[in-house]
Amino acid sequence: MIKISCQLLIIIVKLLLKKLSKKFFELLIMYVTGVFFAFCLFYQIPDDVIHIPYKNEEIKVDGVLDDWEDAFDYVFTDTLRSFYTVPEIKLNHVYPSQFDFAYLKKPLSKNTAKVKYFWNLKSLNIAILVKDEQLFAQIDTGTDKPKLHLNDGIEIYIDSKCDDGLKMNTNDYQFIVDLKNRTQVFRGDRRLIKLDTLAVPKDYDQNVLFKSKLKYFGTVNQPEDIDSFYIVEISIPFASIGFEPQSGKSLRMDICCNDIDYPIEQGTIIEYASTIMWSFDWMGYSDFGFPKYWRKVKLIGGPSFLENLAEEYKQYWLWVYLITFALTFSIITYLYLRIKRISKIPSESEVNKGRIIFIPFNEQIKNKLTTNQIILQKASKYIIDNKHRTIHSEEVAKEIGISLRHFQRLTREELNTTPTNFIYLVKLKLAEEFLICKLGNITEAAFEFGFNDLSHFSKLFKNHFGLSPSDYIKQNINT
Repeated sequence: MIKISCQLLIIIVKLLLKKLSKKFFELLIMYVTGVFFAFCLFYQIPDDVIHIPYKNEEIKVDGVLDDWEDAFDYVFTDTLRSFYTVPEIKLNHVYPSQFDFAYLKKPLSKNTAKVKYFWNLKSLNIAILVKDEQLFAQIDTGTDKPKLHLNDGIEIYIDSKCDDGLKMNTNDYQFIVDLKNRTQVFRGDRRLIKLDTLAVPKDYDQNVLFKSKLKYFGTVNQPEDIDSFYIVEISIPFASIGFEPQSGKSLRMDICCNDIDYPIEQGTIIEYASTIMWSFDWMGYSDFGFPKYWRKVKLIGGPSFLENLAEEYKQYWLWVYLITFALTFSIITYLYLRIKRISKIPSESEVNKGRIIFIPFNEQIKNKLTTNQIILQKASKYIIDNKHRTIHSEEVAKEIGISLRHFQRLTREELNTTPTNFIYLVKLKLAEEFLICKLGNITEAAFEFGFNDLSHFSKLFKNHFGLSPSDYIKQNINT
């Protein structure tokens, strides 16, 4: 009886577990589905568009990546097992008829390319680091360099109008830089499209200016050596490809790597094709030149208002600079001369003795003075009372109950000078009387009125009276 009860209990538990497991599984599916739809709702799943950010700087094209640290990266690797072209094209149609793909050598090592990029108002800037263990550049490209792609190097294709045609036209450009930093530019040709509907119709040796620099790390054309990588920097002016840069604008671009891992004598070259060349791009193709399959890139970010203004009116900036410089120079000169005139102690002839009273305060003449003169008379009295020591303008202003700024305004309006020079004027007036009355010599006069530097006293005296103390004494005693 107990045995039968235990068996029934086990059966019941198994049924419950089976039911719970099924329910749990259903709940798990519902949860995962809900999370997926929430993710799709709140987050945009990225498309295949490459976003090229804006940077307000000019890149130094030197083959060094030190100034590319904060640039975006895009990495692509050679994963091809055989030559692979776009669906509409067959390799035996675009390659020479006598070229035998059976003799095509596969690479000894797979290359990896790391791409960095940004744009500014002038150019599209690209840096590519290619890891390559065998570096070769043996093909003599000649003057026009139509076979430059048969050496290690990179190719950049640009569709400036983003018109997505299958074949290159006049809006499409091909930039090539090989391992020896030799360059070539191809451009699509509409006339050739009509004549040749199978191959990629393009003209070479185009007069399109761009900057490039390639540096390699390893040995070139030495098959027994294991090499490291090479770096190429390219700056393509937007004006050279007929593109006006603006945030949000798009174009199509293809970045390709030409990989040669064998000496030239181990391969066969037929026209522009070689059995030792292995090429790949960031779309996974080994045959290029079809804009429809180039990746779409979009310019993001953009210049500030001031940058746009500077670019729009850059032809006028020289005149703006010259006018601003002249205006600034004039203002500075005027202020300098004004400050110099104010800071210079006034001469005796410039001081209106009827307006500035260098005598102690006198109630009898109070009604004959202006408010400013009364205040300055109080200042004069304080200076006379403290004639033996060095006095500062802040001390005088505080003593007569006005601010230093008010004191400065009064001395400027009455004498066109500074409070410090006003103090000197009072003391120089006292020193003049001291010397004329023969109360002491020049040195004694200087120290009597708080001048610790005899040469400074003599300089101020001469600037005010027009004569040195000694000449002034002689002239006045003789008269």
